[in-house]
Amino acid sequence: MANRYLQQFYFSFVKKLTAVKGYVDIAADASVSASSVVGGVVTKTGTGEYTLTLTDKYNAIVNANLTLQAATAVDLVPQIVSQDVSGAKTVVFKLLTGATATNPAAVCRVYINLEMRNSSVAI
Repeated sequence: MANRYLQQFYFSFVKKLTAVKGYVDIAADASVSASSVVGGVVTKTGTGEYTLTLTDKYNAIVNANLTLQAATAVDLVPQIVSQDVSGAKTVVFKLLTGATATNPAAVCRVYINLEMRNSSVAI
């Protein structure tokens, strides 16, 4: 599990709740142009598909929010399609139009907010 010195950011019934937050900027060609995610790296892995590779392992995801920001209205919804935070240290998400993974046609930003349990003790 994450063995760094982490600050407790708020009181919680979940033991060792840890946040991984930031954003990823996606260019008009659908590549990752910038990222501020502390605790991981985001890469493009397929059509409309991106993988967040975490720096550390965690026991479980407790909460996850992905929010898309674009300058004009777009029909894209970010969705987590798989995750393995305790083994491969990955969270895979897609940008979907309906049920189809779609590359964005213009620059956009995806805000990432993950809260993970960094303890093997369940609540």
